[in-house]
Amino acid sequence: MGGNGVTYLVFSQESGCPPLERLAAHATRFFSTTLELLEQDEQSVLLRLVCARPALRGEFRIASRATTKDDLMNARDAEVRGQAAGMADLAARCKQVWTIDAADAAAPNDEVYLTLAGICASVALGPVLPPDHSTLFGVRGAIDRRDKALLKT
Repeated sequence: MGGNGVTYLVFSQESGCPPLERLAAHATRFFSTTLELLEQDEQSVLLRLVCARPALRGEFRIASRATTKDDLMNARDAEVRGQAAGMADLAARCKQVWTIDAADAAAPNDEVYLTLAGICASVALGPVLPPDHSTLFGVRGAIDRRDKALLKT
């Protein structure tokens, strides 16, 4: 994990290591973003995200692990808090969770995290649980949140 302690969770219907080729293809096709592989092992990928419009950049580790009971309880609580009907049921169908962490101490901003979370959700076919556990959201929710945050900057 990077130095900032921020972790996004993406519930995944995929098994094993996050599939970088599919993530990169979705990033390019749907998000006008490039994902560059920096390192990979059996359970994680280290990558660089670069987006020209909006101008975003960051390095992340996406690691895969089994979904736990705590993950599902956090998803249920977040669904209630965020009034995200049905999202906890979708999370319960996901046997894996992908954790998205900054790869180094230079923490990317929320806009970069949300872009990557949206890309991951588009491949994983599961909801995103943000670090504050305030709600669950999918691809559209990630991009809507990113765009709102960009308007504030």
